[in-house]
Amino acid sequence: MNKPLEQNIEFLQDESGRLVLVDSNGIRHANVHPAKMFPLTEKDHWISIQSEAGREILCVEDPQKLAETSRKLLLSALARRDFVPIIQVIHRIVRLADGHEWHVTTDRGDTSFEVETDESIQPLGHGRLVIIDRRNTRYLIPNAASLDRVSKRKLEHYY
Repeated sequence: MNKPLEQNIEFLQDESGRLVLVDSNGIRHANVHPAKMFPLTEKDHWISIQSEAGREILCVEDPQKLAETSRKLLLSALARRDFVPIIQVIHRIVRLADGHEWHVTTDRGDTSFEVETDESIQPLGHGRLVIIDRRNTRYLIPNAASLDRVSKRKLEHYY
């Protein structure tokens, strides 16, 4: 893995809207893909930049150190790839014979999923929680204290 470097690199967008990396040697890497290396614990740092073939080209330790235009393009591309739904409201948690069924509203709409055990709810620090369902999909609660009163009460029974 290459060392992180934010200076002397630039991100551009090609005519098709794909992300392009110009590395510190001036080499253009077309259609690169950003991937969070530590998406739940270090969500604002450590972004791997991968080639079209999935090979890591470099690692951006702190996107805030990039030039503004490059930072915006990188974070926008990253947001398009982000797959962790954010739980905004907990409507119901129903006990099943072998776990619980959660009915929630996420940033992507209403959904329901099954959680096997209470151990599927993991604290990440600073009030953040991740819930892992039976299909290994992760759902994030970025700040449990900011949930509405009813959602917090439902969550307290299981966490």
